[in-house]
Amino acid sequence: MKKTLREVIEKYNLNVRITPNQNLILCDIRSAWKRPITTVLAQAGLLHPRYVDPLNITAMACPALPLCPLAITEAERGMPGLLKRVRAVFEKVGLKYGESVVIRVTGCPNGCARPYMAELGLVGDGPNSYQIWLGGRPNQTQLARSFMDKVKVQDLEKVLEPLFYYWKRKRQSKESFGDFTTRMGFEKLKELVEKWEGLVTKPLRYNLQLFADKETYEAMDELAKLQNKSAHQLAIEVIRNFVAAQQNGKVE
Repeated sequence: MKKTLREVIEKYNLNVRITPNQNLILCDIRSAWKRPITTVLAQAGLLHPRYVDPLNITAMACPALPLCPLAITEAERGMPGLLKRVRAVFEKVGLKYGESVVIRVTGCPNGCARPYMAELGLVGDGPNSYQIWLGGRPNQTQLARSFMDKVKVQDLEKVLEPLFYYWKRKRQSKESFGDFTTRMGFEKLKELVEKWEGLVTKPLRYNLQLFADKETYEAMDELAKLQNKSAHQLAIEVIRNFVAAQQNGKVE
């Protein structure tokens, strides 16, 4: 990808800007160049944003291990797996694909990926352990605050699942995750996390088609009227009796 990017920049003599969000902006692209440049970059693995998971677009991480001597846990290397886990939690609690939060991860408290401005910041505070910071805004106009300490990487879902679940159900119209956590207050959120026992599984709703044809229904309906029942009630009763007889070995 880096080789292709260099070739594109050199071929079209483009100016490049580096953003604070770890992005590169290719400038001064003429209309006639847009399609070939987009195609070449896509072939190298750099996709158009609409084809990228929204969580990935705003996520940031510092290099951390093994490059930084200050790092005490993973950041950049663990980010892809972390984002997949967050997406899985989103799907589990019913959040839509297009919804997102700004996630930033650093391997130590120096915070080179600026987790202290994220909606969800993970700051390394020990081997495979993170502080969780909440309360930043999508446009980084509000600082986050420390929410929990010493959360092991394997236990992140125990914290994130209730937070995202209640964000979906208790948020105000168009309220971001960061604003939601600030409005709810950390004491209330900690209480929800501590009491969380997982999603309540709703009972299955059965929709059984009992009558395959009109003649069967009419015959069952006539018999049911003789017993002051509906055709559906009688059909269910017959099926239950048949199943019970089978289980008791009375029907061959």
